[in-house]
Amino acid sequence: MGEQSAVAERIHPSALEQRFQSGTERRLAWGTGLLIAAGLCWLWSAWHTFTSYETDSGTHCSAPFHRDEEHLYEPALRGAPDEPVMECAATRDWQSTTVPLLLSFPVAVTGVGLASSAFAARRLRAHQVAVEQARGEWERGKGRPA
Repeated sequence: MGEQSAVAERIHPSALEQRFQSGTERRLAWGTGLLIAAGLCWLWSAWHTFTSYETDSGTHCSAPFHRDEEHLYEPALRGAPDEPVMECAATRDWQSTTVPLLLSFPVAVTGVGLASSAFAARRLRAHQVAVEQARGEWERGKGRPA
């Protein structure tokens, strides 16, 4: 512990401040980048959920969000299979919708953690500077009541 404090004493205060600021900026950049990546995953999943698609045979299928789920498989249950409906249900690629959502959760949580820690560090540093300035003014006699 004595070596660390001795090393910290040999570094110029402006170098320490610059190191602190660069670390804060780096965390903020990583946090922002991860949040953008998570947002792109959410947009990809939303696009797959809210847009219609076509099968390889050219059958037009409505978007999963806009389907009337009560009547989607009703013809097949009555014994009269509806080929286009069954083809749409069989060829829907749910992995392209759910995997980005699953991957985006830890990415978003990490991004929020990094960005919020960078913002908190900035705010605490600004508060520390303001307190030091106020203490210096107080000690010089500016803060004493008349």
